[in-house]
Amino acid sequence: MVFQDVNNYTSVTSLTIPVVQTAPGADLTVCWGGLQNDLLCHPITAAGGSNSIDNVGFAQIPNIPQSTVAAQLAVGQFDDNLAREYGDYHTDQAAAGVTCAMLSQFKLGGEFIIPGTHYLENQTTTYMLVFSTGTAPTVGTKSMMFLQPTSTSNVTTVNAIDACATNVLSFQATLGQNMPISATDSSKWHVDWSKLTMDSFGNDVLFTKIDKVLIGFYQGKTKADLQTNFKDIEITATTLYEVPVAPGARDVKLTDAKVRGGTTPFPGFSGQTDGVWAIAVTCSKCQVPAPVLMTIFDPQ
Repeated sequence: MVFQDVNNYTSVTSLTIPVVQTAPGADLTVCWGGLQNDLLCHPITAAGGSNSIDNVGFAQIPNIPQSTVAAQLAVGQFDDNLAREYGDYHTDQAAAGVTCAMLSQFKLGGEFIIPGTHYLENQTTTYMLVFSTGTAPTVGTKSMMFLQPTSTSNVTTVNAIDACATNVLSFQATLGQNMPISATDSSKWHVDWSKLTMDSFGNDVLFTKIDKVLIGFYQGKTKADLQTNFKDIEITATTLYEVPVAPGARDVKLTDAKVRGGTTPFPGFSGQTDGVWAIAVTCSKCQVPAPVLMTIFDPQ
C-alpha cells in the first residue's frame, strides 16, 4: 500500500505564547514546579517520567519578532541556528525536590549565561524559555514563554506557565481519504509513504527523521471522533501497536509491529471491527510532535 497526499490529514495550528516582563540584566530565578499539563493538555509527570520536565532552555534570538518565532515553531519550521545564544539547565542537576534554577546556572557551551551580558533590554531581540522532555533544543517542548526585559519591571522570578490552562496551542486536524487494506491477507500489510510530498502543515517531508509507525484500534470510535480529539490519538487508543523505522526507510511491514510496551505481535484487523483502525507515521525528533502521516484504515 502506497500512501498519497490525499490519504494524509491537513492541519491548522498556531501558538499564542505568553509574554512575561522582567527586570533587565537580572539573574532570574526560573521555576517549573507549577507545570501541571503540557501543550497537548496531557499531565506532566514526575522527574524522570515519560512526560517530565528534563530541560529548561533559554534562547536569545536577534532580529526576529515574537510573532514570527511563534508562527515558525507552530509548524516546525524554526531554525535553531537563528538563536545567537542558547543556554540550558538539565533539571536532574537540581537537588531532590528543587524545581527552580538561577539563569546564571544555565550552561552556554562550556560556560554559563551571564545575565548582565546575555539578557538586556533590546527592542529587536526576542528572548524565550522552553520547558521540555529530553534535552534537544526545540524538541519535546511541553511549555514555553517569551521573556521581555524592561526597565519598568522589577520582576526577578519567573514561573513556568501551564500551556494547557492558557491555551498556548491551537490545533485542528482534517483527516484525508481512508486507506483500503486487506483484513486478513498479511502479505498485503506492507505500507509505503515514499510518495508523500508534504506533511500536514505543507512542509517537505523529512524522511530521514521518521522513526516509528503506530497502528491503533479505537473501540466504539468513529473517524469524526479521532478528528475532533486528534491531540489524544496516542492515549485514547484501545490498543496501540508500533514498529520502528530504520534510518531513512520509507516503508515497513505491519507484521513486524508489537503492542506498545510488550511483545505481543500485531494480530491483524479481523478480530476487532466495532471501531476504527488508524495508522500514524511519526518523528520523535521533530519540533512538532504531530504525526507526519495519519490516516484511517478501511479493512476489506
